[in-house]
Amino acid sequence: LKPNVRAGFRKFCTALFAGGPMISDLDLAKNAKKLVDGVEEAGVLAKGADRLAVEKLARYFMRSFKDKQLGKSSGNIKETIGTDLQTLTENNVFRFPSTFTFIFRSFASIDGIGKGLDKNYDIGKLAQPFIEKFTEDQKGYSSEAEKGFNIFKRATGLNKGDINTAITSPKKIAYIEETMRAMENGNLKIRVRSLENEKALERMELTQGRMENILLASIMINVAGFAAAPIVTYVGLAGAVNFGFQAFMTNTKIKKFDKTQAKFVQTKFVDDEE
Repeated sequence: LKPNVRAGFRKFCTALFAGGPMISDLDLAKNAKKLVDGVEEAGVLAKGADRLAVEKLARYFMRSFKDKQLGKSSGNIKETIGTDLQTLTENNVFRFPSTFTFIFRSFASIDGIGKGLDKNYDIGKLAQPFIEKFTEDQKGYSSEAEKGFNIFKRATGLNKGDINTAITSPKKIAYIEETMRAMENGNLKIRVRSLENEKALERMELTQGRMENILLASIMINVAGFAAAPIVTYVGLAGAVNFGFQAFMTNTKIKKFDKTQAKFVQTKFVDDEE
């Protein structure tokens, strides 16, 4: 493996297994950012990708992985993050290196052999202790006393990071106040990307193109019907056939678009799950 792929894959595995199955949502969100960084470092994720959507996707898969370790079932991916997943897929922000094929094949082979010997075999549960030990070794503790002292500092807040946060809090509060006043005065405008509106505008554009082609086809038929010269009639019929075919192809695209959108629409209610 290339150095960047190896480092990214190591960061990916560390973020995935860190915290154990009982990890909190806050810590999982932090690890999701590290996981996305590892995926980007490995060359799987494009640098210009929508980080918010990718991190949301990472949180979902990480929570599903933790729930599987606990024996719980995860929700439907299309109903939970269907719109974000579709947008990321259409933007082609993921690209898997060819070497990943052999990595996935090795994991699949090990998992298949294990399940063949024991139906309760779970490679995730078995790998958890080794990943945790690997994570601890990466921190470079020289002794158990240093490790215990580090845990004590994190638990009590007597560490460099927490002290720095306490000291810099007034500056951060002042920055927040300045930002809020800029928003109040109209100097700062908040814009949020709406995936639903983007899809609606995309369908509207297709529908408008279909209507234009139908209108032009109708005009060409009228020209062919009222024209006295045969050459004008032939040109009108040819134009009507051309625009009619374009309208048909656009209508096919609209049906395909609607069919794709229907896969990512939530159709279940609370009563349906009971």
